[in-house]
Parts: sequence; structure tokens; C-alpha cells
Amino acid sequence: MNFERGPLAWFAGHHVAANLLMVGILVAGALSLFQTKLEVFPEFDTDTINIQVPYRGATPAEAEEGVCIRVEEAIASIEGIKRLRSAAMEGLGTVTVELYENADDQEVLDDVKAAVDRIETFPEETEKPVVAMADTRRRVITVALSGDASEKTLKALAEHIRDDLTAGEGISQADVSGVRNYEISIEVSEESLRRYGLSFQQVANAIRLSSLDLPGGAVKT
Repeated sequence: MNFERGPLAWFAGHHVAANLLMVGILVAGALSLFQTKLEVFPEFDTDTINIQVPYRGATPAEAEEGVCIRVEEAIASIEGIKRLRSAAMEGLGTVTVELYENADDQEVLDDVKAAVDRIETFPEETEKPVVAMADTRRRVITVALSGDASEKTLKALAEHIRDDLTAGEGISQADVSGVRNYEISIEVSEESLRRYGLSFQQVANAIRLSSLDLPGGAVKT
């Protein structure tokens, strides 16, 4: 390489151009410094979908056979899936779906949800599957709430604290964990069934028909 006619030699003979180039680089660096997004715990795309199916009272072997294997068979042929990993534990079956880097995460997520919803061979003791993209957020602080009160009271207080935290500046999200979802318990005595000439199955069917999950439209602001 001939350095006498190269760019270094040209800049050596044109000091003003070299100085202007240096100033331009410094200005560009200063501008990018103020525009660069800084995060203590940055969020990133893991390309992973988690499927959890609660199975009340099941052993790990039963959760594997009744949940994990059936979920894997239902979603194995979906395009965009790179690898499947399953974990069966007491009362829960989990399937982790790893996607290809060039896969459309939302499209694959929708396909996985549709495939899991079509499974009709889950045991009766299983609850509704939970299908979601893997959460990449990290906890900054954990607040534990305890006291001589019922679980319902502690949950209501925790939700109130969560609302107060998210209403302040600098906090974007706060979640309540470690508590059970609200449930409605219906108990029917055998005497009441005989009095009205009903069977337990008839009561169960009436409750099932009354428990509808209907779309409520969209809210635009």
C-alpha cells in the first residue's frame, strides 16, 4: 500500500479537513450519548413460549402423561418451533417452546394457543391452560405482606398497595403474586336435591350454561 498517496497522506496535507472530521466525530458521539436508551434491567425477546396446565392432585408421572405429552403432540407440527422442553411436577405440567430467531413470535403464539385450546383429552381435574410469551422482566424489589388476617383480606390489601405503587412516578408495573385466584364455591345438599327433584348433574349443567365467556368489544382512547 502506498501511504504517500493514501487517505492518511491526504489528511496530513489538509489540516483543516482533518480537524473538521474530528469535530464531526465528537459531535456525533455527544449526540448519540444523550439519545442512547439506558436501562438497569433491559427487556429482551427470549423467543420462548411457556405453557402451564394445572392438574389438581396429580403426581409428576400423571402430569407428564395427561398434560405434557398431549400438549407436545398438539403443537409439534406448528411452523416456527425449534425445540420443545417439558417439566412435570406435582399438580402442574409445563411445556416450554423455543422458537427460531426469524419466526413471527405473535403468529406462533396464536397458533400454539389455538392448538392447546383444541385439546379435548385433558383429564377432568386439569384447569384452563395458560399460554404466554416468556416474561423477561426482572424484579427490582419484592414487598411481602403478612398478618393475622384471612387470605381474602391480605389479597385485597396487596392489590391496594399495588395500585398505590403504580400510581406514583417512576414505577411502571407492579404485580401481586403468591395468592390464589377468586373462586365461587357452590354447595348443594342432598336434601335440597330431593326436595326439588333435581340431580347433581342437572345443577352442574345449569351452572356450566350460565358461566359464559363472551367478548365485550374493544375500548379505544
